[in-house]
Amino acid sequence: MAKHMSSIWLMGILIFAMSFNYGESAFSCDEAVKKLIPCQPFLEGAANGVTVQCCDGARSLDQLGKSNPEEVKAMCQCLKNAAAAATGVNPDRAKQLPGLCNINLPVPIDPNVNCDRL
Repeated sequence: MAKHMSSIWLMGILIFAMSFNYGESAFSCDEAVKKLIPCQPFLEGAANGVTVQCCDGARSLDQLGKSNPEEVKAMCQCLKNAAAAATGVNPDRAKQLPGLCNINLPVPIDPNVNCDRL
């Protein structure tokens, strides 16, 4: 049952993320969300720590948004919307993810971030 609910969660987040237009940037929100799928157990509190696969995905996400300001804004909006739509995700754990993976994301994973101020 838990595996079925996780699949529903994932599908919902991907559909939600793909429904937004993030301007003319080359940034792909659905790709960004897919990169964080291995982090789901940690983000939902089912795992005490992050995995190598989770940090690898977060690291590759870190590289996506560094090319230009439009991509940073698109990534911000994507992660903000995904964080707001994700049920079962602990916002404090989402904020811990960059530090645990030793990366410096150009935007926070926070449903309350103001993307216009980046």
